[in-house]
Amino acid sequence: MSAGTNIRRVLLVAGCFTFPLSLVRADTNTPASPAVTAPAASDADRFFTQYARAVQFVRQNGRREASVIMDLLWRSLGSSPWIEIALLKHAELNEISNAQVAREDYDVLRKRIENAPYFQGTADRAAVFRAALLGSAMRGTDRIRIQRIRDALGVYNTHFHQYPESLAKLAIFNYIDMEDIHNSEGRLFHYTPTGQQFTPAISYHTYVIEPLAPEPFFVASPKLEGTAQLDDQTKKYAALIRVPGRMDPHRVFEDQTLEGYFVAAVAAGGAIVCTPEHVLVLVPAE
Repeated sequence: MSAGTNIRRVLLVAGCFTFPLSLVRADTNTPASPAVTAPAASDADRFFTQYARAVQFVRQNGRREASVIMDLLWRSLGSSPWIEIALLKHAELNEISNAQVAREDYDVLRKRIENAPYFQGTADRAAVFRAALLGSAMRGTDRIRIQRIRDALGVYNTHFHQYPESLAKLAIFNYIDMEDIHNSEGRLFHYTPTGQQFTPAISYHTYVIEPLAPEPFFVASPKLEGTAQLDDQTKKYAALIRVPGRMDPHRVFEDQTLEGYFVAAVAAGGAIVCTPEHVLVLVPAE
């Protein structure tokens, strides 16, 4: 299947194609029925529906198709924090396959967090989302910079058959930008050259750099067993979440904490749980 066919299939799955009226045949023998307008889906519902479809593609090794879905999603949503969560997940999805796109996403995400009215106001859970999204964006940027450092160290080693005594040397020799040897808080990444040899001068042939685990696009734990609407008036939902080490799932609501995770949002299609540095999207397993 060609790449173009794959992308068209994704757009159809995501509901992003419309058809011209000329392609719809009218049956003149059938009386017209009154128009029925379906209620518009909320941003939360649209987010969880499209995110679940992206997860299906990732499980089938269709990361490119999933990326298209998430890119279309964050650009089409109309309210915070759903725009920012979709943008974050698009960035995480592209860190390995397209680091430049992920880097731009994280830059846009930080600017939105700094300027979007939702994050400057006193809306419910705005402060929680601000901290968690900002922490996630910073960690994502740091992961990209660490990979750039690794790449630069590889090029340096190819030229000099050793590793530099400091990261600053990489920047001085223009193998990398000075910004990239610092983390998002302005601190130099921890780097230790090892494997010293004295032939005739000291040289380093291995190194250790601080690890920063990649953020998965979706997680298997905590696991969302399902959601249930509480009543018709409030339109609020409860989530049934299973955490590691517990046999039975817990019924939780927004604003509750479960095993260190803050339950920030629950809707029909899923839940958002946060820590200061992570935003995890939970959707029911199929």
